[in-house]
This record gives sequence, C-alpha cells and structure tokens, in this order.
Amino acid sequence: MIYQRYHFERLTSTNDYAKELLQKHNCVVVTADFQTQGRGRNKNQWLGEYAQNVYLSFGVKHPNLRLFEEVAYFQGLGALAVYNTLVKITPTVQYALKYPNDIYAKTKDSKFRKISGVLVEHQFVGNLCVSTVLGIGINVNQKEFPKELSETAISLRMLGYDFKVEDIVNHLISEIERLMELFPDEIFQIWKNKLNIIGKEIFVVNRQLLCKVEGMDSIGRLIAVANNNEKLLISDGDSIRYELEG
Repeated sequence: MIYQRYHFERLTSTNDYAKELLQKHNCVVVTADFQTQGRGRNKNQWLGEYAQNVYLSFGVKHPNLRLFEEVAYFQGLGALAVYNTLVKITPTVQYALKYPNDIYAKTKDSKFRKISGVLVEHQFVGNLCVSTVLGIGINVNQKEFPKELSETAISLRMLGYDFKVEDIVNHLISEIERLMELFPDEIFQIWKNKLNIIGKEIFVVNRQLLCKVEGMDSIGRLIAVANNNEKLLISDGDSIRYELEG
C-alpha cells in the first residue's frame, strides 16, 4: 500500500484534512499531536491532552466507484486495526469491541472502559462512494479525563503501560496495511465475529425496548427482534446498551 504521510502539531481535524488531501493523492495517513475540533460518531466532540494520544486518519480513494454496500466493511477495518494493534502491544489486557467500532479495555476493577473510537466517513457522488476516511483516536498517555468521562474512559498509561505515541502509530499503520490486503468479505466476517453481539440481548435506549440481536445485514446494521416481535435495524451503537463480556 503506497500512501502519503503527513504529521502536524495541531489541526482542527485529521479527518477533514485527509479529505482535502485525497483531492490530489490516492491514499493518505494524517496524524496530529492535537485536534481542536476532533469529533466522534454523531458529532460528539473528541478531546485529549496535547501529544499524549493517537489522532490518526487514513484516507483512500476508490478508483472504481463503489456502492455503499461495497464499502461497509471499512467500519470493521478501522475497529480491527485498533483492536489487533492493542492486543499485540499489550497482550495481557482483555479488549472488546462495542458495536460498531469502539474498543474497550477491561480494568482491574473488572469494568470495561473505552480506550479507542473510530469514525468512518464516506464521500459520495450521487450514490457512488469515491473515497473513505477512517478517523482513529486511541488514549495512550492521557493521565486523567473530564469528570463526565472518568468512569467510562481509560488510557494505556492508566492501565500501567508507557508507550511513545509514534510507536503505536507505526503499529497501527502496519495493521491497516495488512488488513487492506484482505478481501472485503473476509474483513466483514472477522469484524462480525469479533463483535460477539449476535444472540445477545440489547437495550435500545431511544425506544426503551429490550431486543435480541439475530444477525447483521450486508451494510453492517444489526438485525434485532424486540419482545413484542417488532423487528429493528440498528446502525447507531450509541443508542444501545449491552454486556460486552459473555
């Protein structure tokens, strides 16, 4: 995989800059020490300490314009790249994927807390996808979090590890390169299995419904059936609650 590499001390958003760069490059990796307007899914703000975390965006053009169904696997690619990287560098930590692409680490108090998130953004012309950008944030050396996140977030430093951010970036890029060599269907299936959500009960917050996940469709939506036999298609991971373990 041939890509152009860019690093900045400060950017508004690595994803936004990657989109701009894709106007002249086929594949780019953009990193920054700090983002002033970093974001997660559903426009949630993503903030962190300066030069202490991974802020990386991987962008790729699709030379043969693709339908959405053909690029849905990128949700899994981003999540698996982070998961595999973390498992490789900290093999004694238990990690879990939370649908669709958040990564959680099990702490000493046996609670799962979020250590990484992935934002996937596709650029379309009509109904055809011309490029995709994966935005990845990993909490590396962050020592504390805002009060509202203190019970739900964790960093590698807080787990007892000391890494250089650039070393993790290099591991992550290598893992993205490896996964890009696989067939899309293979990535999708690995992601689906690693999520370990099919067969589980989930609570759909905005509907106040208890459901059972029966499968996943071709674009990565959960197929769930409620206690009243209503069938739901779910794509927003922030709208559901479930046990990561078991």
